Amino acid sequence: MPKAALKMMKARHLTVLCTTWLMSFSVYAAFNTETEEQEPSFYGGRSVTHNKDNVTKANIEFQRRTIAPPILKEEPQSALGEELKTAAVETESLTTKTSEQLAPIELSRNENLLAKKAYYYFEQNWNEKTGLINSVQGYHHSTMWDVASGIAAILSAEGLELMTTEEADNKLQKTLDTLGNLPLYDNALPNREYNTHTAKPSGRYSNSSSNGNGWSALDIGRLLIWLEIAQAHKPQLAPNIKRILDKWDLDKAVSQGTLYGELKTSQKRHYRQEGRLGYLQYAASGFDLFGFDVNTAYKQEDIGEVTVDGIQLLIDKRNLPYFTTDPYVLYAIEIGPTTQWWNQLEALFQLQKKKSTAESNFWVFAEDAMSRSPWFSYNNIYIYGSPWLSIAPGGKPVENPQIFSNKVAFGLSVLFESDDFSQQLAEKVINSSLTHRAVPTGMYLNGGPNSAYNINTNSLILSALWYKKRHFQPLINPS
Repeated sequence: MPKAALKMMKARHLTVLCTTWLMSFSVYAAFNTETEEQEPSFYGGRSVTHNKDNVTKANIEFQRRTIAPPILKEEPQSALGEELKTAAVETESLTTKTSEQLAPIELSRNENLLAKKAYYYFEQNWNEKTGLINSVQGYHHSTMWDVASGIAAILSAEGLELMTTEEADNKLQKTLDTLGNLPLYDNALPNREYNTHTAKPSGRYSNSSSNGNGWSALDIGRLLIWLEIAQAHKPQLAPNIKRILDKWDLDKAVSQGTLYGELKTSQKRHYRQEGRLGYLQYAASGFDLFGFDVNTAYKQEDIGEVTVDGIQLLIDKRNLPYFTTDPYVLYAIEIGPTTQWWNQLEALFQLQKKKSTAESNFWVFAEDAMSRSPWFSYNNIYIYGSPWLSIAPGGKPVENPQIFSNKVAFGLSVLFESDDFSQQLAEKVINSSLTHRAVPTGMYLNGGPNSAYNINTNSLILSALWYKKRHFQPLINPS
């Protein structure tokens, strides 16, 4: 890109940062009034939201916990259940095709090279004692979101023939054994963060009687999705997974038909609703798969409309409405396409295609770890009244933000493979990874690489390639 154009683009982005700084800072300050200043972390607080309704544990009626309950004829199925039933019918029709048509799609040389680079991350960051994987290269901590990414990587690596079935089974069993023996926050649910070497709680209050500082319902929801995928592909794991979930008081993460988490601070414990548009529906689908009533999470409430670069989008009108492409891509690859009102995958693809064309540079916004302070950012399509705004967890704008996410770009490339822009995205990811052993995170506004090698980037690369090799079938379907 010409230097003059790059300077103009930087100036335009800095103008947006300046105009939103005061609003963002006020939200950040409010956020910090009920939390404590955190140590540098390579993942954000997608689940940290205020308790809008001041709901307390005392007046909550939890749903009874069940594991994969039978669907009674007189009871209506959930929206997700209907979608999966439809997907199953479509898959059954595929079985009538010839064996030649059902043969796995052969990946290109560059795609196989990319898969090997992504797999290298897991070879280097796997902890044999615990079966947990570092969330970022050399950073020995993990959330339940990251544990899900680890399970995804193992299953995908097996599907891509990067490891044998025996190796995959052994690794999955080790991970599940650790999950079954985790010290739980308040003996109820997994803590927000664990040490990958010891499988002990990490972060604040890790050595206290509470075993940590709370739980994230969004992170647990993603893990539930991948536990369902794991037992769908490997039914022999189902009893083990049931034993794990029987130990967890998942009822506490569901209230009034939506998701609730808890955060412990020095002042008090905050029990509050978690999740905003996109993230909420994605994580709720995990609880839905295991029989929980999360219907409120799918209701079109607190929703507004905006137009970004000529494309109409839905936004969440509540506080801290992180708006990235991640949950839409994850849902499509893992669970499948959906026609529900909240799905904005097509609009987001077209928007980022349009933005990239206008800027003569690739723009794909997502949440990602960073190779420098603030170590993690939400690169938002729209937030606080402004489009294309990158903020740290809590609200501070990020200078020289990441504008291109390798993981989401590659996910979009397989979901919209017939589009010429998709091929450009795939080539961009492959080319930006050539000089790296593992797949890097992305590119900053100034053109520099974001080399915070992390589990979520490399896991989604493997999952996307497995999805493609499986004839673009959602990964929840074992066929």
